[in-house]
Amino acid sequence: MDCIICEKRIVNENNQLQNKVRQFLKTNKQLDLKHQWIKEWKICYGCSEQYTSERLELDAVVIIEKMKLKRKENQKKKQKGPSQSFREDYIRKYIEYATDKSEEKGRYTLYQPPLKNRQQYDKAYIEYVERRESLAVMIVRDLVKTIDTRGYWVDVRHLEEHFLTDFDRDFSFIIVELFQRVLKPDYPKKMIEETDADYKNRIAYITWKTANADIHSQRTRGIKGDVYIILPRLKNEHEDMYDKHFIVWDSKRLVFRRVRIGKEYVNIIKPPKWSYEIVATEKINHQQLRYIEKNMQKIVRKTHKERNFTLSIFRPQQR
Repeated sequence: MDCIICEKRIVNENNQLQNKVRQFLKTNKQLDLKHQWIKEWKICYGCSEQYTSERLELDAVVIIEKMKLKRKENQKKKQKGPSQSFREDYIRKYIEYATDKSEEKGRYTLYQPPLKNRQQYDKAYIEYVERRESLAVMIVRDLVKTIDTRGYWVDVRHLEEHFLTDFDRDFSFIIVELFQRVLKPDYPKKMIEETDADYKNRIAYITWKTANADIHSQRTRGIKGDVYIILPRLKNEHEDMYDKHFIVWDSKRLVFRRVRIGKEYVNIIKPPKWSYEIVATEKINHQQLRYIEKNMQKIVRKTHKERNFTLSIFRPQQR
């Protein structure tokens, strides 16, 4: 609501204004013009301090006439509606705002809850999670249909992200080695005060510790596992999909607002849903693995030049 004197919007002043009315009624039986207008939210706190009731009574005719003119102007605005330039400017700004909000709501189909209370985890495990190696294990375990990981630990030998990618978790290739599960994790029961996310992280940590110990034991005994190269591709399942945002002009408040259904709408991109498709996989022997690790820098540089590379990039190039 706007003050009828200064025309500024009256915001967060109700308690102060009504307190003035209460104080006035303690010593007076009837409200004067000033306090009547205060009670009716017609004047702001600043004007109530500046104007006396006598002065308001003298200026009442002018003020009331100004109110009438303003009502007529508002009525014309309501009947006329917003101008085309105002509408276009609002729609442009709304699309920018809604698009940014939509992108913020993006989610990943493979997800690990963020680590809380980090002091209870090993530094090596925190680095393992932050390097996204845990995510690489989930990709191989849950998405690669050509590799049977049941009964095996997945050890990430190398994980590379796409060069200058705009997206988080956008991997160009993964190299893993599988070891048979000899040790079995001992999982505790969920504690009453523990959230599902915290319990999931605790189970993942126990699994990682068991896997590390088991893999280290097997490696010290000269055991080698099967090695695979995986080429994943990050994709947005909601690519080129839009939501309709219905926008209407509120003639009472003289503003645009969003509604559930209406005639006019703008298309806003759907919040991204990030998942992976597996482009290619290949089983390699340890001689091939040694060649790849020896020439890793050259291979990575090639992936920087060509985003859609194939598995041939990991093989010796014929001259």
